[in-house]
Amino acid sequence: MTKNIFHIGYHKTGTTWFQKSFYPHVRNIKFINRQKIRNHFYENDDELFINDFNVFCDEELSGNIHNSGLSGFLTKGVQTKISKFKNPKVIIFIRNQYDIIKSSYLQYIKEGGNHKIKKYLFHKNYYRSNRFPLFSFKHFNYYSLIKSYYDLIGKENVFVYTYEDFFFNKKEFIEKLIKDHKFEIDISSIDFSKKNRSYSIISYHLAKLFNRFTYKNVLFKHYFFHVPMLYEIAREILSKVKIFPAKNYNIINHDLKNYIHRTYKESNQKIQENFGIDLSNKGYPL
Repeated sequence: MTKNIFHIGYHKTGTTWFQKSFYPHVRNIKFINRQKIRNHFYENDDELFINDFNVFCDEELSGNIHNSGLSGFLTKGVQTKISKFKNPKVIIFIRNQYDIIKSSYLQYIKEGGNHKIKKYLFHKNYYRSNRFPLFSFKHFNYYSLIKSYYDLIGKENVFVYTYEDFFFNKKEFIEKLIKDHKFEIDISSIDFSKKNRSYSIISYHLAKLFNRFTYKNVLFKHYFFHVPMLYEIAREILSKVKIFPAKNYNIINHDLKNYIHRTYKESNQKIQENFGIDLSNKGYPL
């Protein structure tokens, strides 16, 4: 039976690991090249997908963390295209909003940004935010995205997993994922090591300085002038500094944590009540 599985992210939920360490080793699927995914879903080029069991894995299918999927327009277009495939199944990974917002900001710094987290998140000077590549809290309202796919392709075709379940017990989680989707893979051969290197606290602060001398790789930033190759060289060096991981750095203060709680409490409760997805004891605002 023809089946098309779309692993759509979110960003910062282990998607890079699945792209490098899992799907390429599944024997009974055709793992679609990411360039073909981008051509078809983001560049509006016609691509032909003919295999009986295709897996598409790209985190941008759920939108981009730094522009909210172009204010949701790109995300809606992706949803429509996915619905046109024969027997589509959608895999969505979610992560508690405190951690995913913090991780998104660190990714913004890693990609060339240098604004403080408050400006990155709120950018009050841009009252027509749909015109600019800006962070949006709406992007991490998981209820809206899940409900859209429920309505579009049916609840039985949407699989929602939490990053926390994957992170804290990878082997047990992968065994369940294999069973859910009938993947054929030798689990003993899977490399469970992390594939996306995070910055250290030292790298985080140095990157904010170096990013003032390069325009790459995000648009919402301040820089004095562009030094060719500085971004590439600095990123390579800073990624190798491993002491004092930035993920343990207190970036989200008390007021911001309260704001995040108020913003997502209701939608997270609706996920539990309407979709039966347990978010308790995983750090989600509830």
